[in-house]
Amino acid sequence: MTILPHSVQNTIIWGGFRVWQRNRDAFFRSWGVEVGGIFVEPFILLVALGFGLGSYIQGFDDLSYAEFLAPGIIPSYAMFHATFDSTIGAYLRKETHHIYEAVLFTPLGPADIVIGEVMWSATRAVLSAVAVLVVAAMFGLVDSPMAVLAIPSAYLIGVSIASIAMIMTATANTIGSMNNFFTLFILPMFWVSGVFFPLERLPEWVQYVAWILPLTPATALVRGLVTGDLSWTMFAWALELIAYTVVALLQGSYLKRRRLMK
Repeated sequence: MTILPHSVQNTIIWGGFRVWQRNRDAFFRSWGVEVGGIFVEPFILLVALGFGLGSYIQGFDDLSYAEFLAPGIIPSYAMFHATFDSTIGAYLRKETHHIYEAVLFTPLGPADIVIGEVMWSATRAVLSAVAVLVVAAMFGLVDSPMAVLAIPSAYLIGVSIASIAMIMTATANTIGSMNNFFTLFILPMFWVSGVFFPLERLPEWVQYVAWILPLTPATALVRGLVTGDLSWTMFAWALELIAYTVVALLQGSYLKRRRLMK
């Protein structure tokens, strides 16, 4: 076992990594029951909508509907996997399995728990993104070698969404309250963030609202990478996701400390 300097062991990143390791080990013990949601579901969605419904839909911007849809599925399913793990998964670890109580008996604190949960949720997002990207490449829907950068982009959307979800998890009194996060935030964002059709088809005021939501810049970023349509605005989209992450992490850590240390 490698012994790290005391200063390194006391950092939040290192503490978060230890929480991430715990979640990773738990995932490895039961990965067989989760592989369907990671690989099969996005495959079905891409085939059914991209090639089924897509055969009735005219493409957009010289792209077939399947070519337009595939880059949208990557960040949206990264969002879903990060959301499920950082809401329901984190709530169960806290309230049902009492993992957080056990962690607090170690040198780790609430901030370490938040960082670790966010890191693990983002890892789940990457697993989903890799699965969709591989399937899209198999169907010839990847037009640019820059598509490989969709993987770190998926990590970024996973981090930002999980950080926001940590606020919900820190304040939820029942697991049923998580439904509000899905129905009032995640699902509306899924439908209006340019995953299934260009934002220009929406009313102008809806477009403004959509660009405030984190999935919209994530979708635009990944679509540009997969199709090879690169622009300087990609940096602005990435910075928007980073800003969401920083603000939500600070708020989530504060609320988690207040909840766990009361």
